[in-house]
Amino acid sequence: MSAQFTDSVAANVELLKELVAGMPDSARVRCERAGMTIVNVVDRMRKDSPNDPAVALGAAFAIFYMAERLVQPSAGEAKSDGDKLILTL
Repeated sequence: MSAQFTDSVAANVELLKELVAGMPDSARVRCERAGMTIVNVVDRMRKDSPNDPAVALGAAFAIFYMAERLVQPSAGEAKSDGDKLILTL
């Protein structure tokens, strides 16, 4: 895959949509469930801390930290071919 993220939020959303569309149905369902879980947390944070740059920065950090942790194999696990996709991101 040669596509890369850019400074354009709209272009990045389109890239993510393409990636999700290429997933098997079972993976797409898990992807959407994970996404909605995070969206619900963000919505709650917006309600609790509206327009707070510190909260926004903390949330951005958490997203990258979670993505990194999700692809790290647990002790004794080998990486799968599916891990290559997230590492590309």
